[in-house]
Amino acid sequence: MFPNRESSTGPGHRRFRLGGLAVLLLGAGGTATAAAPVSGSVVRDLYYGETLFHFYQDEHFDALTHLLVARDSGRVGNHEAESELLLGGLYLHYGQHVRAEQIFSRLLQDSSEPMVRNRAWFYLGKVRYQRSLHAEALDAFDRVSGDLPAGLAAELPMLKAQAYMALGRFDAAVTLLDGWQGPEGWVAYARYNLGVALARLDRTEEAISQLDRLGRSPAATAELRDLRDKANLALGYIWLQQGRDSESRPVLSRVRLNGPFSAKALLGAGWADAATQDYRAALTPWLELRERDMLDSAVQESLLAIPYAWAKLDAHSEAAAGYQAALAAYDAEIARLDVAIAGSRSGQLVPAMLSADDARIGRWYWQLEELPDSVENRYLYDLVARHGFQEGLRNVRDLAALSANLDEWQSKLATFEEMVNTRRMAYGQREGRVAAGLDQAGIDGLQARRDALAAHLERVAQSRDVVGLATTEELDRWQRIEALGASPALKSEAAGDAGERYRLLKGVLAWDMDRDYQYRLWQQKRNLAQIDALLAKARSAHASGTAARQETPAGLDHFSARIASLGPRISRMQAALARDRSREEQRLQAMAIEALGEQRARLLSYRVQAQFALATIYDRAAAAARTAPAAEDAR
Repeated sequence: MFPNRESSTGPGHRRFRLGGLAVLLLGAGGTATAAAPVSGSVVRDLYYGETLFHFYQDEHFDALTHLLVARDSGRVGNHEAESELLLGGLYLHYGQHVRAEQIFSRLLQDSSEPMVRNRAWFYLGKVRYQRSLHAEALDAFDRVSGDLPAGLAAELPMLKAQAYMALGRFDAAVTLLDGWQGPEGWVAYARYNLGVALARLDRTEEAISQLDRLGRSPAATAELRDLRDKANLALGYIWLQQGRDSESRPVLSRVRLNGPFSAKALLGAGWADAATQDYRAALTPWLELRERDMLDSAVQESLLAIPYAWAKLDAHSEAAAGYQAALAAYDAEIARLDVAIAGSRSGQLVPAMLSADDARIGRWYWQLEELPDSVENRYLYDLVARHGFQEGLRNVRDLAALSANLDEWQSKLATFEEMVNTRRMAYGQREGRVAAGLDQAGIDGLQARRDALAAHLERVAQSRDVVGLATTEELDRWQRIEALGASPALKSEAAGDAGERYRLLKGVLAWDMDRDYQYRLWQQKRNLAQIDALLAKARSAHASGTAARQETPAGLDHFSARIASLGPRISRMQAALARDRSREEQRLQAMAIEALGEQRARLLSYRVQAQFALATIYDRAAAAARTAPAAEDAR
């Protein structure tokens, strides 16, 4: 047995981690940094910064909607490439592979910046890899021709190696990983994947060398310690398959007793001892397994292995008792599995798993960390660790979040309709006053007065009529002087000094008005320009008021109709979401029932073996009892 020989892994793999590499899409070194600008860290558009705020708060749906609105309204012009990369990444992690691929393909056509193109090729390859288009993914990965952020640069060879292995091109995976030098956190995973690829190529000694080196290496983190245990377990079973039992035993002993692979290591250690016919030594790890949780297949198998060892030691009564205990344990576990299967069929499995979910956590990092305490859930740890099941749970969670979002909008519609009605009422109250004000504005009369003033200024300018720009006081004096000059007494020859003083006063007044003529003409023209601006503003306001009188009722009717149409639309969307959620929950339920059925079938197989072995012991005992009297008679 070679556990998980086809699997490959990378940093971030835990019991409930998604399968494969778990480095985040927009991350370097485990953090989501790809949303930062390509050419710097300065956010130059407010709306892009708002999107990033929601993104880093794990509010990914809000980030997606804000980004779509900002891009549609042209508000992220300074971050066109970065915002499109982020949009593609959000679509990718919401499972919208087609849309994500379209975005990355468009980026490759439109962008000439090497960093953007390299990241686009990387993400395009990752989209294809996640869709199991491994050949197409490799084609995209091969087009990355420059530097990538540190996290993506480390992830790239791992993705390529897994794509090669999925295509059965283990030699290419070996070529890629052999001697690869990357970040310290990735070297161990590269070595493990290299060992897997070499084993699949039947280059066993080379695979053993890689796995043994990893199995002896120091491990600073819990994940690396788990990986080291996995390498030792795989190496131990390889040697068991080759009959190198004495070499297998110490390797399996390197697996930690409190690690996730300890049960299989104990089982293998017992078989290594049994292979050398040291059955008493084999009983030590097997008896340890017997005390562990029956959910583990290694524990279930140990219930058969223990009486097998007793039988080999000719302790037939202990062997018979062991098989009887195994049958009782199998029967009890099968009964519990039947209850679990019935519970899974009730349709409450997936809702129970998500009952403690925190909806504020975004999709990007979310994963099911703990299972609720129920009969069926205790059998599903291995199933929940699978990538497909985790993705299904994410889909159900997304659909539930969308449904809650639509419920919120449905409740808002009544508020919006009330707002429209309030505005319609306020318009009705103001419409009379607005209409009267528009009718009394007298824009045409003001325009006529302006035109008359403009004509007057034109005449003054053409004839240089300084009196035409006189002040009220100057005009009064001028008119009085003109009237005085028209009197007969002043025109007679006897006027003398009076006529001279008249001419002097008139000349001084004319001189003063002529002196200020240019300034006054400029000032009046400026005033006329201001009048024109005010008239234009008044006309615009009058036109806006007139248009508002015509458009406001129609606009309010439009909003009211739009709000009314959204209700049925939301209801249809809710129905579609409910159908999709039900379909996805049924799919997950079927996966759970299938997994439970597989466990039940395995237990039935073990039960048959136990029954057969117990029957064999009884037959031997009966045969011995029959031959004993014949032996006595012969004596």
